[in-house]
Amino acid sequence: MQPSPAFLIAFAIASLLMTGVHAQDKISLQFLAFPKKIPPVPVELMVGENKTIEVQIPGNELSPEYKVSPLESIVVGKTTVNGEGKAVFETYGKAKSIGTSRQIILLIRKGKENSDGFVVLPVNGELAHFKGGSYFFINASSLNVAGVIGDSKFALKPGQQHMLKPEPDYEGDICQVTLAYQRDDRWKTFKDTRWPTNKRYRSLVFFHQDPGSGRLGVSPIIDMLPYDASATN
Repeated sequence: MQPSPAFLIAFAIASLLMTGVHAQDKISLQFLAFPKKIPPVPVELMVGENKTIEVQIPGNELSPEYKVSPLESIVVGKTTVNGEGKAVFETYGKAKSIGTSRQIILLIRKGKENSDGFVVLPVNGELAHFKGGSYFFINASSLNVAGVIGDSKFALKPGQQHMLKPEPDYEGDICQVTLAYQRDDRWKTFKDTRWPTNKRYRSLVFFHQDPGSGRLGVSPIIDMLPYDASATN
């Protein structure tokens, strides 16, 4: 017995709806590793039981977006073969997923090699309000940090983040930047410099610590926006 046309149409519509549901279930992950390693060596991301995908972990820009099903935990590592010839996944780092549909996964190195392990820090990647000329500060260190950029100030405890859009101090849309950290109840300036602002890009600024010395570092990452002729300074 041949199915009726009405049944075929209903089945097609249901299939399209299910496809849309599955597409909406996907989340987007981008990766960034500190301190940066040249050349960066990719790691594997656990995306299911005994299932991984390879992901790039650059240190000077955000990785490509990886669309995966929602994850309870962000687990990175490498698949190796043991003495019995069986594939074994070696975990380099793990953290609970924060549950947002877009996440930036910071990988803080514990040593020079990937196999030395990572501290995994997922942060909210929903940056709809992160416009050109803005700075997005993320404190991935264990220290309190603070600073002044242009006419704006910020202060961040470990794990906190803050977005601001400063007004430049100098011609050419240049901002005076002073950054400091707190250790043993004392504040110490560790960077006094100048950064440009431009409506054509936005800057992600990460505070992180060297895994060996604990020395605080700061890494500005420029994220270029699609060209818009009206976005000129």
